[in-house]
Amino acid sequence: MSIRSFHAASRCLKVGGVQVTLFSKSNCGLCNEASNIMDKVLQQEAEIDYSVVKIDDPKNHQWWEQYCLDVPVLHIKNPSNEGSLIKVFHRLDQEDVLNKIKNVK
Repeated sequence: MSIRSFHAASRCLKVGGVQVTLFSKSNCGLCNEASNIMDKVLQQEAEIDYSVVKIDDPKNHQWWEQYCLDVPVLHIKNPSNEGSLIKVFHRLDQEDVLNKIKNVK
């Protein structure tokens, strides 16, 4: 029986990886474009934790209050670095997003 050290196990779990969240809403052309850009980003950066939050879903009311007129909004952060949150508003550029992801790693 082999036992992995914590260090090796943490690499397997991607502890401290980059979290990327796209805030969007229905019937939003810019949101659709942002989603397409993020599909391309994910092909190049598969090791990120990516999620989409639909702010017009009633369970996401707090995000509606914050971003109703600003979507799409992209949050890029490294949970192991508290001050690492980067926000990208409106139009996303694939290379810009990739560079921001690399900067918070």
